[in-house]
Amino acid sequence: MTTTRTDPRASTLYADGGSMTVRSVITTGQPDRAGDVVVPTGLTNAEAYLIDNPVVLWAHSRTTVPPIGRCDWLDVQPHRVVAQTTFARGVSFAEDVFRLYELGVLRGWSIGFIPRQADRRPGGGLLVKQWELLEYSAVPIPENPGALTVALQKGLVQDATLRRWLSRVPDDRGGKWVPASGDVLTRLVRRDEVVHSE
Repeated sequence: MTTTRTDPRASTLYADGGSMTVRSVITTGQPDRAGDVVVPTGLTNAEAYLIDNPVVLWAHSRTTVPPIGRCDWLDVQPHRVVAQTTFARGVSFAEDVFRLYELGVLRGWSIGFIPRQADRRPGGGLLVKQWELLEYSAVPIPENPGALTVALQKGLVQDATLRRWLSRVPDDRGGKWVPASGDVLTRLVRRDEVVHSE
């Protein structure tokens, strides 16, 4: 059972054009737009993730496009998880995504994870106390409304697949969010008891 979490506070800290690396906050301990909290220090498989398959995806796509980069390191801090990503040099899709981060058009990140222990939060949402990282993703929710449209109009995105993909993404005006039906996290928790996924 896997899920994703796009945290409004996850953001890019630094981008280096020479090495095509980005340092970013990929998740925080703050509630997301659905009211869920993923505890950063609850990450249980950081070392295994880095050794086994430190993959970085585009928008959690596991089949549509190839991975765009690799995670070089993770820094699990009390209130956030910081990661460094090296984008795939020579892959036009990945290079275009990197360029959008370098220019500040894209800033957001999202984690794909398996929740292992969770409780209900007072007032709604879940508190995910333990979790395993499967991947994290560059996500096309711009910091500035209209930024993706402007980037496309200016010809900053060369890869045809990425241009088509981005042209279908609406700008996030005013932080509007529609919760997905059948939220996978709610199945982990029954009233006051914690259910561990298998």
